[in-house]
Amino acid sequence: MGEKSDVRINEIVEAAINEFIEKGFDQASMESIAKRANLSKGGLYHHFKSKAEILFTVNMKFYEPIQELMNQIEANKSIVNGLNQYITNYLNYWNNRRRELLLYIITMHESFTNPQILELYKESTGQYFDYFELLFKKSQKMGIFKKFDARSHAIALISCLDGYLGYLLIDQFITLEKIEKHIQNTFINNIVK
Repeated sequence: MGEKSDVRINEIVEAAINEFIEKGFDQASMESIAKRANLSKGGLYHHFKSKAEILFTVNMKFYEPIQELMNQIEANKSIVNGLNQYITNYLNYWNNRRRELLLYIITMHESFTNPQILELYKESTGQYFDYFELLFKKSQKMGIFKKFDARSHAIALISCLDGYLGYLLIDQFITLEKIEKHIQNTFINNIVK
């Protein structure tokens, strides 16, 4: 993709974010997203086939920094410290991006009723689960972690983090610090040999 196309995609993504947050997924339209992005409807269809594809692309843009946080886990000298730091950084990333977090929650909701979004979402979450499962298995083989079902543990960790994010939006009294330490102890520190 060229630089000009990347700029255009970013303009569409920003327009879509505003449209989805203001109107919700069902009420948003390709036509209104195109208008916000200063494109014709046909111009928008040149880049995206559907609203679902746009919504998924928006979420993937949000996850680019998350991928970088994942890369930092193994770059850390201690896998335990790397995982604990990931939890801290992940929670802070989303806490500082409430608008994007709201759209992430909208995407999760839409995935339950929209087969196209569900398929895209299954693929991306599957890769996420795979990464942490392999990381836990590798750490077990290295003698860092106790033996446990790595796949279930990976799914539980990710589910806990994402579930907490939803509550962060609706309960102003939840604080990151207490929850962060509890998640770190439950999913990382308590499995160290």
